[in-house]
Amino acid sequence: MITEDGVRLWAERSGAGEPLVLCHGGPGLGDMFEDLAALLDDRATVIRWDQRGCGRSERCAGPWTTDRFAADLHAVRHHFGLDGMTPLGHSWGAQLALSHTPSSTRSG
Repeated sequence: MITEDGVRLWAERSGAGEPLVLCHGGPGLGDMFEDLAALLDDRATVIRWDQRGCGRSERCAGPWTTDRFAADLHAVRHHFGLDGMTPLGHSWGAQLALSHTPSSTRSG
């Protein structure tokens, strides 16, 4: 998927049910939730993604701000057509999940 500022992000959907978007730690780490997603596949639609500059997503020059990463999370939500979702994060990903506002007007 491509963000509105042209950065390519890796993302994958599996399972069925209410959407759960997993946000990895870092910045600098990549998706670490493959095993967790497999455990949840029969309970939720699980979205895994690599944040900008991390894992399988495009290396880029940033910006490296909470607002930028929250906009990327919104872009992931938009890409998969999710009206609602539960973001779940580890470490920095938890901060990112808390920074995401469902009624966000960010483009993506």
